Amino acid sequence: MQIICIGAKYLIEYSLYLLKNRPMQKSYIYLLFFMVLTLASCVDKPTYPSQPVIAYKDFIKYGDPADPDSLELVVSFTDNEGDIGLAQSDNQGIFNSGNLYMTYYFWDTSGVDHWTAYDLNQGTGNFDTLIYPFRVPLVLPEGSKDQPMKGYIFAKINTTPFPPYKRFKYVVYLYDRAMHRSDTIHTPALTFP
Repeated sequence: MQIICIGAKYLIEYSLYLLKNRPMQKSYIYLLFFMVLTLASCVDKPTYPSQPVIAYKDFIKYGDPADPDSLELVVSFTDNEGDIGLAQSDNQGIFNSGNLYMTYYFWDTSGVDHWTAYDLNQGTGNFDTLIYPFRVPLVLPEGSKDQPMKGYIFAKINTTPFPPYKRFKYVVYLYDRAMHRSDTIHTPALTFP
């Protein structure tokens, strides 16, 4: 590949010389077009880990900013194979509910002062964490060739009904179709009056 790229560089330089010093002919235009295509093939594709990598980008509030009716979490992702997202048929095992999971944590001020996972079954003895699963749709059509990919995921959360805590955050992770789990990220705290 490197030899082709070096050859393309000299071919472009020679074509530019011809364009400056000779009357333009159709063959030179075709030659220039071929050189641009050859040079474009020399650009390396980015390489990312096979395991998805996610990062927090933003929270978008909808409705009244002090008491929104919904939130939208924005995370960026990279994946080397581009196998982010689920088809309708991907509904078994870990993909039963989705492939992006957000666990709700609140700031516990009952004498503990630390982040605590919210218990859906408060007081029953059967601890059940509040997890918001999302089905990220396919990014590449089924059967597509693997390719490195980066982008953004927008996950909208309805805040009603919503746990009554005014300071909370989410712990987020993502699975790709090969069942590689991303890193786990913590969003910044959101505080509502």
